[in-house]
Amino acid sequence: MIKFLPILFVIFSCSAPKKVVDTSFSVIYNSAIGGAEKPGHLIISDNESYIQFIDSLKLDESQYANFLKVDFKNKNVLVLFQGQKNSGGYEISIESIVNENETIVVKKKEIGPKKGELATTVITNPYCIALIPKGKNTIVE
Repeated sequence: MIKFLPILFVIFSCSAPKKVVDTSFSVIYNSAIGGAEKPGHLIISDNESYIQFIDSLKLDESQYANFLKVDFKNKNVLVLFQGQKNSGGYEISIESIVNENETIVVKKKEIGPKKGELATTVITNPYCIALIPKGKNTIVE
C-alpha cells in the first residue's frame, strides 16, 4: 500500500489544470432608434466588419467613444435587434451568457411598455451592441 501512495500522488498532481470558462459580457451601446426593422442578431468577429457596422449607424462623432477598440482574439461583438415597434418603451439587452463546450449561449432580455403605461407614439427599432466571449458557435435565445 505504501508503494502506491507516491504513484497516486504523481497521477493527481499531473492532471491538467481546469480551463477558465469566460462568460463575461458588456453592453457597449443601446438605442431605441436605428436598429433593423426585423428582430434578429448579428455577430461581428473582425475589426473591418465592426468599423463598417459602426459607420452604417450614422451616429454623431461624439458617440464614437462608446465603441472602443475590440480585442477580436478573445471577444466577438453581438448586435441584438428587437425589430420595429409602434411605440416607445421597448428595450433589448443580454440577460446572461453560458459557455457550453465553446458554444456561447446568449439569453436575451426584451422589455416592452407595461400594460396601462403611457408610451410615446413613435416608431422605434431598439438594438443593443455587446462584447461577448469568442466561441466556436453562438446561439441567441
